Amino acid sequence: MEKMQKVRIIKKNDADSLEYEVGDILSVEGTWYGGVNAKGRSGIPLSLDREEYEEYRQEPQKAAGQEERTGTQGRENGGIDPFSYQLGVMDCFCEMVSSGVKRLAMSHPFSNREERDHYREEVKRLCEKYEILFYPEEEALLTALFPKEANRGKPLYLFYGKEETLTAYLALKEEQKRLMEEGIYMKEEDERLAREFGRLLSYPEDAIDRLIRKAGNA
Repeated sequence: MEKMQKVRIIKKNDADSLEYEVGDILSVEGTWYGGVNAKGRSGIPLSLDREEYEEYRQEPQKAAGQEERTGTQGRENGGIDPFSYQLGVMDCFCEMVSSGVKRLAMSHPFSNREERDHYREEVKRLCEKYEILFYPEEEALLTALFPKEANRGKPLYLFYGKEETLTAYLALKEEQKRLMEEGIYMKEEDERLAREFGRLLSYPEDAIDRLIRKAGNA
């Protein structure tokens, strides 16, 4: 059976989530017993229930002469190439940080540092536009909040409005490192840091609970 590559959202069970909306087309990362794991709008892994999506098959490429393709990016849904789509996602989260909706936001995770750094000048312009700050992170804080393997070793950008927010985030990473070095980083500590991370991302408590449950089932 051919592996499902993308899904289209047809129903949204998590009304509080900003990571997906009906009509979104998301890339599949893997499966779990109740559905699939996919990348949300900000790159955060989502565990989708089977009733929330249908398989999406991209229309075949048009014949030569019908539409030119530029560079290696290729056009996707609605004529949006991957580079522009990524910038659109980051623009959305920069605006949310600027407006105070989120203290901290994350870009999609990138496959490697070179890919992430390819966006740096555009990210700089976005942050100047919204008068916020950014931080090129090598790997997001890995806790029970999201499936760890989906983010392990994946560089990304962090967006925030105040230096104290980045300081708080980096302090969580340092605390995790210390606990691991001391050999006392157990499930309870993992979930505690996950909740603190979720609050930095401005998630409500019930959403944090759901994300932890879903990550545990992934």
